[in-house]
Formats: sequence, structure tokens, C-alpha cells
Amino acid sequence: MSTIIRMGRPTVQTEQPFQVARVLAVGGPEGAPEAFLRLEERMQSLRGSKMYGLLYPGQPTAYYACLRLDDNHCEDLGFERAEVPGGLYGRRLVRDWENNLSKLSQLFDQLQADLFAAGFLQDATRPLLEFYRRSDELLMMVPVLAGLEGQPNRDGG
Repeated sequence: MSTIIRMGRPTVQTEQPFQVARVLAVGGPEGAPEAFLRLEERMQSLRGSKMYGLLYPGQPTAYYACLRLDDNHCEDLGFERAEVPGGLYGRRLVRDWENNLSKLSQLFDQLQADLFAAGFLQDATRPLLEFYRRSDELLMMVPVLAGLEGQPNRDGG
């Protein structure tokens, strides 16, 4: 049984910038499995690895499979190195994501709508993030802007 139904209010918090080794997914998000496979083939183990998907909306959409570089993984494995920008991100946990891949786009859309309803606008200069916390948990993150004095921004000003 799927646990992906309408979820509660999204959490918004500040993320610090971080470095990743990344692999471009051919064909956008549909090519993600092959991109992650290429990345994982060069890794000695997945244990302790922080895996991300970066989605840059536009035409065409660009999707990258990523390994977060930190004290446990500091080598880029011969892949492109990039920085994921920090800032405010609206977040929502998705359980059982592997059995609901076809719904992830819809879930991102719903998160964006919920963030807008809560007074936040999406920051189109930063990518959407997928953080694969565990094999059955995905943390979806949408970059958002804060209004004046840290208050949610509803009108774009």
C-alpha cells in the first residue's frame, strides 16, 4: 500500500551550500536510473553515502544524479564537481518512493502549491533537490524565497 497521499504542511528551513560529484541524466528525469548506476559503479560502497537528484527546470529539463562530497566522500570519482546553492528550501518526506516513481513529478507540483499557499515563492535560480535518505525515504526540497524581514513572500516583491 502506498503512503503517498496528500501530506501535511511542508517544512521550510535553511540549507548550507555543499559540493557534489554529478552525472547528467540523458533525457532528463527519465534517465535518472542510468545516471545513478554510472555514479554508483565507481563507488566502493553506498554505505554512508548521501545521494541527491538535482532538477533544473526549463526546456530542456536537466537532471543530475549526485554524490554529496564531505569527510566520508571527498573524491569526485572523475565526475563533474558542482556546488549546490544554500538558502531556504521547502521540504517534504516521501516514503515508499521507489514504488511511486511515476508520481514524483505530481508530488513536487503539490509541494510547490503548498509552499505558495503558505506564502512562499519558488526561487527559479536554484535546482529542486531530491535527497535519498534511505532506500524507502526521499526528502523532496523546493528552493523558496523569503519576503522582507524574513517573512514569507506572497507578491514577488
